[in-house]
Amino acid sequence: MKKIGILGMGGIGSFIGAKLSKSYKNSNEVEVIFICRNETKEIINRKGLTLITPQETITSTADLTSDNPEDIGILDVLIVATKSYSLASAISSYKNCIHPKTVIIPLQNGVDAKSIIENAIETNSNNILEGCIYVASNVEEPGVVKHVGGPGKMFFGNNDKLDFKWVEKLLLEGGLDIVYTKEIQKILWKKYLFVSPLSVMTAALNITFGELAEDSKHMYTLKQMMIEVQTLAEKFNVTLTEKDIEDSLAMVSKFPYQAKTSFQLDFENNNQNTEKENLLDYVITNGEEHNVSVEKYREMNKKIANR
Repeated sequence: MKKIGILGMGGIGSFIGAKLSKSYKNSNEVEVIFICRNETKEIINRKGLTLITPQETITSTADLTSDNPEDIGILDVLIVATKSYSLASAISSYKNCIHPKTVIIPLQNGVDAKSIIENAIETNSNNILEGCIYVASNVEEPGVVKHVGGPGKMFFGNNDKLDFKWVEKLLLEGGLDIVYTKEIQKILWKKYLFVSPLSVMTAALNITFGELAEDSKHMYTLKQMMIEVQTLAEKFNVTLTEKDIEDSLAMVSKFPYQAKTSFQLDFENNNQNTEKENLLDYVITNGEEHNVSVEKYREMNKKIANR
């Protein structure tokens, strides 16, 4: 029996969890566990998890929905879908569910999730992989999530000789659109090239994807911010091309006009915690350290500070 845990049942975790629990319903070989607490846990246990997509509405239940490490037990695969600011504390809370053979796949909006996990818990670092997902999925209410944009494609991988194709097979059969790759660093930075500037800019200016896409001045600023990320990526031995930038710019208009990033929504909801440290501060701090000009990020940082 393989045990797959999804830690964090927000927009991303619920998108993944609904598909896995639907595909592995009544399976004798795979157990799916939703790791969440409070009202979300109570509602999913009572009503199930509902995922609303343009094609269908899925309501499913996991083999277990719990926040108790003793009930959860040792996991074979742990997908971590918490926000970046709670990654360290969340993974530490479930360290007793992690064996040296447990494969950990973080899906945060950043490029340093693996190092955060390595600093938070003691485990086999070779089994801490890196990952990302292209999807916009928002919590409508506890236990109900709506897929509002993005293909839902997931990537994960590592840079050493260890082979985790078995994890790809497990998750593919679980209904996920997922690719295992040895080029995960390039993919992480390519997503960061899109997510970081877009999140920072829409939050700073309080505009939707559509409002940004239809304004040529805004799109010019967005491109300049992407160039700053491109330059920073080179310092980490990752090459992002002009095509990568053009592809990222084109992607903005493929989302619904009213779409917003989770970072922007956190600001609108006056949440105490946001992903500012990973999406904005990371670029400015590392820009200073590596002598990279990040003036557009600094401008947006000032606007956010004045909101």
